[in-house]
Amino acid sequence: MTDASILLVEDEKLHRMTLEDNLRGAGYEVLSVASGQEALDLLPQHNFAVALLDIYLPDITGIDLFYLLRERQPQCSVILMTGQSSVEAAVTAMREGAYDYLAKPFAVELLLVRIERALQLHRLHQQLSAAEPGEIPSRSPHFQKLLQACQVAAKTPATILLLGESGVGKERLANFIHSQSPRAKGALIKVNCAAIPETLLEGELFGYCKGAYTGAQRDHEGLLLQANGGSLFLDEIGEIPLAMQVKLLRVLQERRLRRLGDEKERAVDFRLIAATHQDVRELVRQGRLREDFYYRINVIPLSVPPLRERREDLSPLVAQLIQSFARRYQQPPILLTPEVFDCLENYAFPGNIRELRNLLERLQVLYAGKMIHVRDLPAEYLQTQANHGELIHCFATHLPLRQASKEFERRFIQIVLDEEQGNRTLTAARLGISRKNLWEKLQEG
Repeated sequence: MTDASILLVEDEKLHRMTLEDNLRGAGYEVLSVASGQEALDLLPQHNFAVALLDIYLPDITGIDLFYLLRERQPQCSVILMTGQSSVEAAVTAMREGAYDYLAKPFAVELLLVRIERALQLHRLHQQLSAAEPGEIPSRSPHFQKLLQACQVAAKTPATILLLGESGVGKERLANFIHSQSPRAKGALIKVNCAAIPETLLEGELFGYCKGAYTGAQRDHEGLLLQANGGSLFLDEIGEIPLAMQVKLLRVLQERRLRRLGDEKERAVDFRLIAATHQDVRELVRQGRLREDFYYRINVIPLSVPPLRERREDLSPLVAQLIQSFARRYQQPPILLTPEVFDCLENYAFPGNIRELRNLLERLQVLYAGKMIHVRDLPAEYLQTQANHGELIHCFATHLPLRQASKEFERRFIQIVLDEEQGNRTLTAARLGISRKNLWEKLQEG
């Protein structure tokens, strides 16, 4: 099977030849046919990046062909060519995963812009398919340097302190460090110090013997002993009580501990990875973190940059997360338009990767297998001017002003129409125009 850029399906010979000449003149590889069946016959031999489908074909409709293409080549971005009478059918197909539509007659310049954006979408889908579930994807030089430092530090027994905002992926880096270390075959025990009540923390960490205190009905080995031979990840170390810091410091120095109610000390050997989203020096200044404990855990401090400082990583992260959620829920993965990526790239992500995970999981569950458009995003992702890529980014620098203004209006009207689920009365009211005026603008295409 070979790769080809564009599949053109148009039964009107003159129009098909004109489109093919224009696309080839722009440097694209094109295979053109006159019917749906001819298009289907090409699929076993070719992988198409973009399909340009006329809705009215002699054997099957372009809409039916789109659904067949979606099943057989889901990474192919479909653009429908339609007359005014079938615009609503094209809009419906967009909700089901078609990338866009062109209302006839359309300008060659507009076609070329749509094709280029559709090819961009195809490249994004290829990245999604290539995403590996276990790796930490990164194109950011800053973050790649951090990963290299993690690999070097992982080979040693030195304590590592991960610093960074909440949600930046410190736990995932702890997984990475453990996997790259000589202790990889041992356990990685994770402890969120903020999640365990202070009265229970010592027993959970150090363990206890049966009868050590009321409620201790059996022996408990403790998390520190469970990490023996492996690694211990203490998240939010700033939440550890001062008295407990003293006891942990002793364990780190002497590599021995005593369970609650036990008369004997036991040897323990683990690699400590600590983490916090707080300013550790400020914690020391406030007296919340003992200075001796701070110096013991701050052997190799590594700062994890927030997502807004590693924009290059957004695309591979999105690809990996979508694949992960699709596998978890046994669903076909969602598809994101380039305009959606524009929105995400211009969003600050105060919740960092945790927030990105939450958004993509929600979209995957609600829209499995469908194309995600800007209108499907929560409102907070659409607040900045830069996020208006759905309206202007794809053509603003390519078209004459008059044509760009007309296209801006068409897309804006279509977005509002989609949000009102095709209700023209509500759409006209939101736009501040009459229903008759709206009808005229839709007819203009």
